[in-house]
Amino acid sequence: MSNYTEKHNKIAVHLQELIKKHRKLDNEVKELYNSFIDDELINRKKTQKLWLKDEIHRLETQLKALR
Repeated sequence: MSNYTEKHNKIAVHLQELIKKHRKLDNEVKELYNSFIDDELINRKKTQKLWLKDEIHRLETQLKALR
């Protein structure tokens, strides 16, 4: 297997994991809003979501550059 393919596959797998985590956090934020939980906790979750979204975008850009 070429180095290109290994790197591409590794990034793609990591990207899928981050997308799953992002979806999970999105669901958690929705549940917290519906439960009227402390805003601080909701804000932390939303910050985590933003970080994941940035990381997802960075990895997608890397994958496009490898093509």
